[in-house]
Amino acid sequence: MLESFKSAVFNRQRKKWEKLRRRGKRSFIVRRGVLKWGSIVGFLTVFAHLCTCHGKADWWFVLSALIACPFAGYLWAWGMWHVNERRYGYIAKK
Repeated sequence: MLESFKSAVFNRQRKKWEKLRRRGKRSFIVRRGVLKWGSIVGFLTVFAHLCTCHGKADWWFVLSALIACPFAGYLWAWGMWHVNERRYGYIAKK
């Protein structure tokens, strides 16, 4: 019974990945990594900094956070693309 549950979950995940995969690698990286993860984390980091800086914001930190977080999101999404490609068998295992 547990094996059929695992199989159903895997099939659902595989179908979701196939749907995301059809849009392409660039779309996945930009939408999931840069826009979703990177920009949200960047703005939350800046917001937290501005709330705790007690009137004197470090603008170099703000600028670097708004650049570094989307870049980190790009790297995260690029890595997740390759992990999922390998997980679902689209890249031959070496």
